[in-house]
Amino acid sequence: MIKIPVYLRDMCDAKHLVQAASGCEKNVDLICGRYIVDAKSMLGVFSLPTFDNVELGVEEEDEEKLRKTLESLKLIRE
Repeated sequence: MIKIPVYLRDMCDAKHLVQAASGCEKNVDLICGRYIVDAKSMLGVFSLPTFDNVELGVEEEDEEKLRKTLESLKLIRE
């Protein structure tokens, strides 16, 4: 599993992240500290206590496609 650091400024960014993750074939997890939720689930993403220091856990097969989508949405944290 590859981890991609992401930056979510608001709920709109979270919605775009869920839409991008839904296009992946395999599981995509959103990791925030000790919390791990399904990144394809809007309810799961909104249940996180904070959007700081969030990472996406994605399988290698989906990584390149998802990274390009997130870069176009300016959601990747550097």
